[in-house]
Amino acid sequence: MRLLLTASLLMLAAPAMAEDQCKFSEPHSLALDLAGARSVLFKVNANDLHLQAAPGTGSALKGRACASNEDLLKDLKVTQRREGDRLVVELANDRPLKLTLGHSYSYLDIQATVPEALLVQLDVGSGDAWSTGGTVLSADVGSGDVDIRNVKGMVTAKTGSGDMKLQDIGGLKLLDVGSGDVTARTVRGPVEVGEVGSGDVKISSVAGSVRIGRIGSGDVELADVDGSVTVDSIGSGDLGVRNVSGNLELRRKGSGDVHHSGVRGSVSLPRKD
Repeated sequence: MRLLLTASLLMLAAPAMAEDQCKFSEPHSLALDLAGARSVLFKVNANDLHLQAAPGTGSALKGRACASNEDLLKDLKVTQRREGDRLVVELANDRPLKLTLGHSYSYLDIQATVPEALLVQLDVGSGDAWSTGGTVLSADVGSGDVDIRNVKGMVTAKTGSGDMKLQDIGGLKLLDVGSGDVTARTVRGPVEVGEVGSGDVKISSVAGSVRIGRIGSGDVELADVDGSVTVDSIGSGDLGVRNVSGNLELRRKGSGDVHHSGVRGSVSLPRKD
C-alpha cells in the first residue's frame, strides 16, 4: 500500500484508482552482486516487489519507476550493498514527505529473480511484495501486504498492521501479529505462533502440530491439522479449531470463546480466568 498524499477527503474514497496509475515512467535495472552471497535482503519500503526464487544461479532485477509528475522520477532508486555474505537491495524513494493538492504518487514496481538456494529476507514497510519459490524465507511487514508461495522450507514472519497470505510452505514461525491479518494454507510442517494482538489468523492444512503463545483480542482459526494444537493463553479473542488428528490444549482463558469440532485426541480447556 504505497503512500498517497492528499488534501481532499474526496480523494480518500478512491486510492486504488490512483495506485493503478503510472502517468510518467522510467525503466530500472540492476545487475545483482550475488557472488559469494548466502542471503539477500530486499528492503521494499513503500514500493512493489515481485520476487521469484528459481533453480540455478541466475539472477535479474528490472522494472519501472512510476510517478504522477515527471520530476518525481529522479527520487526513485534501486541500490545494493554488501554486508558480509548478505546482499542488501533497497527500493528507495528520496522524495521528502509533504502535503500536496489533489493526489501525488511515486513508486517503484520491480521484478527480481534470485537463486532458490539463497536465504531470502523481505523487509516490507507500506509497500507490497509477492514472492514465489525459495528454500527458506523471512518477512518483516509493517503496514504493507505480502503474498508468499511455494517455499520448500521454513517461513519466519511478523506483521504490524499489514496482511499476509502464505501458501504451500515447508513450515511457519509467526513471531508476532499486530492488527494485521494472516492466512496460511498448505503448511508442510509444524506451525509456531508467538503472539496475536487484534489481528486475525487463519491456518489450514498443516502437516504437523500447531503451538500458539498468546491470543489477545484477535481471532484464530485452525483447520485440518495433522498433529496437536497447544495454546498458552487467550484474552478476549476467539479460537476456532476444526479437524485435528491429535490433542487440543488451552492452558489459560480470559473472556474469549473457544469452538472446536473433529478433534480426535483429548480436549483440555480451562475455566475463564
